[in-house]
Amino acid sequence: MKLSETAQKVIALAEAIRKYWETELPKRHRDYPLIRAGEDSGPPPPEEKKLKNLLEKLPNNDIYKLALIMFLGRGDFGTDELPAKYKALTETFGKPEQAASRLIAKGALADYLNDGLVQLKKNAIDIDDLAHTLVNSTR
Repeated sequence: MKLSETAQKVIALAEAIRKYWETELPKRHRDYPLIRAGEDSGPPPPEEKKLKNLLEKLPNNDIYKLALIMFLGRGDFGTDELPAKYKALTETFGKPEQAASRLIAKGALADYLNDGLVQLKKNAIDIDDLAHTLVNSTR
């Protein structure tokens, strides 16, 4: 599967997860958005397990690339820094499971990925050829 297709699936699942919590948390916490210790937030949405399963099946490099796009979308750096930031991500997270956990934990994951994809497109970087950009960047 192309990285662009994977990114769209991750975005769809992340949006479903966010919508679920936007609906459920106000029902379960009387002082929402304040959540008091010991209050039950309820079970996670089924999409959370689907997202975890999807990420577990991906090649390690794709998990790191998705994390890179997420951080790009968050505004942590620009497209000119992609190769260096990719290398730093792989070293910082070590195992791909750690990168996947960071992705799953972001409530705004869908927004960050969408914004990252916009930045890639704006800078004429093909997400499906991101490996080439990371290795051969002259930006």
